[in-house]
Amino acid sequence: MDDLAHAQEAMAAVLADLAASDWHLPSPCEGWEVGTVVRHLVTGDRAFVTSLGGTAYDLPAIALQVDAIPLGELPAAYDAGAVALHEALTTAEPGTAYPTGIGPMPPAAIAELRTIESLVHGWDVARGTGRALEVDEAVAERAIAHSLALMDRLPPDRTPFGPPQPVPDDAPAMARLVALLGRAV
Repeated sequence: MDDLAHAQEAMAAVLADLAASDWHLPSPCEGWEVGTVVRHLVTGDRAFVTSLGGTAYDLPAIALQVDAIPLGELPAAYDAGAVALHEALTTAEPGTAYPTGIGPMPPAAIAELRTIESLVHGWDVARGTGRALEVDEAVAERAIAHSLALMDRLPPDRTPFGPPQPVPDDAPAMARLVALLGRAV
């Protein structure tokens, strides 16, 4: 939970600094503008809150709701989603597997996945807008380990990330994380 909170706070700091002109800038996610990346994060948090409530989520319906949020209101929607996700994770039964798009997952694994999403897409938003995502090196190192484990769980037909990109072994952990998940650093 601490790593998730750290990742969400880092993302929120980037969002707090965005100008109206930043929302339509391209991000490192091919074909996605900055606003699209943020909508993806808000949609994901809402989906997992639903899941942690014991209900399988309807991702297209959630995405439609999030698409209706004006761009300038996305930072507040992200913050509200982070709070709701934190509350859902802290009240979820630790031994229960909840429905997700990659199969049933316990709360700890959901927290790890959302940490990775916040870090990598936070980096996307920061990079797309010429900002830095301030992340503790140890948090990013743990996200690398969790990413490798999650990649092993993905069904063969699921490829939510691009192929790993080259990066020096001694690069900062955030650079190695985003490269692992298909970003050119």
